[in-house]
Amino acid sequence: MAEHDRRSFPRTPLKVIHRHRMGERTFRRVSELVFVNGRPRAMLEWVNLGGVRSPLYIAELDAGKLRRSTHARNTYYYDGETVDPRYEDAGLSSTAG
Repeated sequence: MAEHDRRSFPRTPLKVIHRHRMGERTFRRVSELVFVNGRPRAMLEWVNLGGVRSPLYIAELDAGKLRRSTHARNTYYYDGETVDPRYEDAGLSSTAG
């Protein structure tokens, strides 16, 4: 299998380390980072559609809370919290005050 065909490897060289909330649970995770029209997005999950890897869940990031790592190349830290859209859509997410 060619290196670019492996689904376990990220397609973008950038990654972001962020706090992520799924319902009542918050944890730290690493996601692929992309910039769309200059705006940062965390790629939370991908789907394979007919052999083409496409983004399934995306979290928009506040560029003001994104900072580049000083010790790891191609890595960023996000000082905000992302929310899993699957829980938001189902109305299962807690409301933070």
